Amino acid sequence: NLGYDKVLHPNPAFHNDTIYAETEVLEMRESRSRANAGIVKFKHWGRKSDGTIVIEFERTAMFLKIGQRLDFLP
Repeated sequence: NLGYDKVLHPNPAFHNDTIYAETEVLEMRESRSRANAGIVKFKHWGRKSDGTIVIEFERTAMFLKIGQRLDFLP
């Protein structure tokens, strides 16, 4: 994870609430600093079983491209 943005808790969650996660990919791009990686921006929601949103945030993460390896692995 590179960072979290726009974190909101619009409604409370309580003990024994079941939270369901939903994710949308907002953006994908090549990493400017690592040729073997890409940057992906997500939006995540957490909903209670009645559909009430209890958390909403955006997250940016770095992933290896398909078929790539980390530089420090043998």
